[in-house]
Amino acid sequence: MTAMWFGLAAIAFIGAGALLYIDHIQRARSGHVRQVWAKAQGYTFTPEEPQLPATWRRAALAKQDYLSAVDVVSGMRRGEKFYLFDLEETATIVAVQRDIGSDVDIDLRLKSMSPPKDADMELLGAMGPRIVFATDLEIARRVCDQRMVAFAESLPPKLQMLWSEGSWTLGSLPVTSTGREWDEAIDAVTRLSGMLHVLPPVRQPQGFRSTRPDPGRPRPRPIAEEPPAEGFGNQPRWDQGPAPQP
Repeated sequence: MTAMWFGLAAIAFIGAGALLYIDHIQRARSGHVRQVWAKAQGYTFTPEEPQLPATWRRAALAKQDYLSAVDVVSGMRRGEKFYLFDLEETATIVAVQRDIGSDVDIDLRLKSMSPPKDADMELLGAMGPRIVFATDLEIARRVCDQRMVAFAESLPPKLQMLWSEGSWTLGSLPVTSTGREWDEAIDAVTRLSGMLHVLPPVRQPQGFRSTRPDPGRPRPRPIAEEPPAEGFGNQPRWDQGPAPQP
């Protein structure tokens, strides 16, 4: 009997080792595919950046800063810096950075997904097949106009979550996604990043002077030098009252 249990344990051990080896081979193959994809488009590839996930804290990256970013691709898309990486075996993440950050964050996710756990994220409502949450509902209502509705309805289903944090706009998709899906995800997140330029910029407390700017939330120029933000369609700007009645 003892010999039988010993034999079963040995078989289980060998099987576990074989699975780990297969997983290692598949990860190496996936990394090679992404490296080739990045090189073909003129992007930079880095095998691993352990500290990168700690840059963000919401949605798919909430409490995930202990995981490393692997198979990292970085570059410029439509004039904005982006990262694409795997959060180990959890998800593939796309992050696009705007020039000016905002204190208002928005979360756009499929209806089938759980709501965000952030206490400051409030439910705004449904938008096509997705649900919208925001840290400021009044501002989010003005941003989520018909153009945003059309954008939400056009998103690929594999792009499960999109959200903003400061000057960053991010999206997540399954770790099994392919090169074409990476392109689609980067384009979608970049489009959303462009729409979020109308969000009010970060405002420092009066009299506060930062000695080291936060790269995720760059310090805005004085208000007098800010160019006017344009709303979409007939929507009023975030810093204006309701449109005058005829």
